[in-house]
Amino acid sequence: MIAYLKGLLTEKQPTYVFIECAGVGYDVMIPLSTYDKLPPIGNEVKLLIHYSFNETDGVRLFGFINKTDRDLFRKLISISKIGPKTGLSILSTLHADDLISAINRGDVKLISTCPGIGKKSAERLIIELKDKVSSFISEGYSQIDSSLSSNILQDAEDALLALGYKQADITKVIRKLISNRNFQTSEEIVKTVIKELYKTRKL
Repeated sequence: MIAYLKGLLTEKQPTYVFIECAGVGYDVMIPLSTYDKLPPIGNEVKLLIHYSFNETDGVRLFGFINKTDRDLFRKLISISKIGPKTGLSILSTLHADDLISAINRGDVKLISTCPGIGKKSAERLIIELKDKVSSFISEGYSQIDSSLSSNILQDAEDALLALGYKQADITKVIRKLISNRNFQTSEEIVKTVIKELYKTRKL
């Protein structure tokens, strides 16, 4: 079993990379969330790997820049009729934070925007994963205590969504704020996010 690959990045595309390790080049499939964080070609890179083998496709390697994305991928492909390509497509469409939040909220509409996922698939995904992703702390929220991540952050997101703000905008601002602020309540987060979004609109 391959846990990770660490080596020279020799080629990168939005859907795959080549990594050279000890003279061997590995072809690794990736989601866009990983592609966006890759270093320039010619630099060293480390990707966490999901190893797959079947008689039709043979050996396939799927690479992820962080543990959250790899664990989410593994949860996704454990669902009936969601294969590795669809799992990568989901993680290429929705950031891990957005996907976890959508599953917890039961947001069928947002998950249905992913290629290859219809309404019924989205509903099945939510039902099967809702209890399994509650313990996830994504890389974007890693600076905050796990209890805050699952309770305060979720309450704040729900409140902001109810006020009409977009999920992508909410996540982007919260991720920025928690890197240098210590929030104690969801109300603090809501008020601060609204101020930040208001300043952005005024520019």
